[in-house]
Amino acid sequence: MALLDVLGRFNAFDWSLGVTFLVLYAVLFYRRVPVKYPPGPKGALFVGNLFGMPQEHPWIAYKEWSKQYDSDVVSVSILGKRTVFVNSYAAAHDLFAKRSSIYNHRPDMPMLNDLLGWNEWALGEMQYGPDWKEQRKLFKQETEFPSAQSHKPHALHATRRFVKHVLETPQEYMAHLRHMTGQSILSSAYGIDVKPRDDPYVALAERAMYSLARAGILGTYFVDYFPLLKYVPSWFPGAQFKRDAEVWAEYIKELPDAGFQIAQQNFEEGNAKDCIATRVLERIQGDPEEEHKTWVLRNFLAGFYAAGTDATVCALTTFVLAMVVHPDIQRKAQAAIEAAVGKDRLPEFEDIQSIPYLHAIVNETLRWHPVAPLAVPHAAARDDIYEGYFIPQGAAVVGNAWAILRDESVYGPDTHLFKPERFLTKDGTALDPAIPEPDAAWGFGRRMCPGRVVAYLSMLITTASLLHCFSIEGVKDKEGKEVIPSVEYLTGMLSFPKPFRCEFRIRSPALERLVQDIPEKSE
Repeated sequence: MALLDVLGRFNAFDWSLGVTFLVLYAVLFYRRVPVKYPPGPKGALFVGNLFGMPQEHPWIAYKEWSKQYDSDVVSVSILGKRTVFVNSYAAAHDLFAKRSSIYNHRPDMPMLNDLLGWNEWALGEMQYGPDWKEQRKLFKQETEFPSAQSHKPHALHATRRFVKHVLETPQEYMAHLRHMTGQSILSSAYGIDVKPRDDPYVALAERAMYSLARAGILGTYFVDYFPLLKYVPSWFPGAQFKRDAEVWAEYIKELPDAGFQIAQQNFEEGNAKDCIATRVLERIQGDPEEEHKTWVLRNFLAGFYAAGTDATVCALTTFVLAMVVHPDIQRKAQAAIEAAVGKDRLPEFEDIQSIPYLHAIVNETLRWHPVAPLAVPHAAARDDIYEGYFIPQGAAVVGNAWAILRDESVYGPDTHLFKPERFLTKDGTALDPAIPEPDAAWGFGRRMCPGRVVAYLSMLITTASLLHCFSIEGVKDKEGKEVIPSVEYLTGMLSFPKPFRCEFRIRSPALERLVQDIPEKSE
């Protein structure tokens, strides 16, 4: 007999009796299990905190909950699923570093992974396991020192080209930023020299990263809490998430092959440029596991490219905003750079090590408003007890990077202010080893961004070049007064400043001539 026929035999009374029995059973069952979860706002029966979650700038609300409940970790329950928010430097270190074997995993995120397919190749979304370990090993080999040194020529050329484009059309600086980060990574990863405008590889990455920004925060879509919804047909009323997923999934599927096919073809034809793809393909040629290692390389390069584009653009946009809002800090940085570089040439990587104030500015940019205020969620691989609180197996555990980087016990008072000096020794001549680098901006534990060394190098040469060549100012109003933009941010997995206007004024005729002479193509 068909199931629907069986169900059809139950009358209204039978259904109400059954539902009542289930409710009573659930209430009695939960009363028999005295579990002390991390504190948090009280939820409603069955749905928990589903309708009480903050929608705008949730990282601020989670930090306030820590104050309200006097706990470094707080939690909510949504449809029976527990989510824990970690809001202090000490708690993040205890859970993600000291207990990394428990918290290396990712929670189930049906929208991001089942419908979009990010976990099929992207290291950041993969579950902890053999494939994850292989790809992370390759990341460490190719993007950390000493291999990271090979990225410098690509980053330097992309930065020089960016500075020239800003001089020519300063009002389009955001488009130039995106082009620069795309060029730097595509050249370093695949040996591809992107087009000056409307490059298809840059556009593809932007489309794919848009989906990650939308779906990367756990719970943005109801399907994350009710996975059965992923089986709803896209034509069903209210299933816009399925229609979005069908479009976005094509971009995500295409991204790993787009650049790699070009790099592999160039390698096979013997005209490949120096890049990560070329070096690794040479290394694995003839290996008994060449096919598998090629697959790992393909996935690694796509993840390296996807993760490094929007995130770097976001961080550099915060830097530009900070310089407009704090002209005194900008002038101090320009003086420090000029003392190391002089007035008759452009900054080189060799100059950067002698400019601690520049490092302090980049660190403060990452700390002041991290690119991802809420890190990609981790998951508890088994039940755990922390500070007397129960964290159940499968719970999502989210590092609140924004709160952690404003921990006054670590970074001193006034953490809401942009103060690069907090990273320097009292005499300002060196970085203070007692002040931790803003590592929370890169994620936590073994899940920390493996491309952070390359991203940091790119930020250093870009900030040095912008500050050396331009004065970054607010636009003038009708009365000729400078309009200082407000410091406001958008809500999303990657949190960009709200759009603001600014001007880039070349600092001298000599610098203008130097910038104009920058070649479009690398030599």
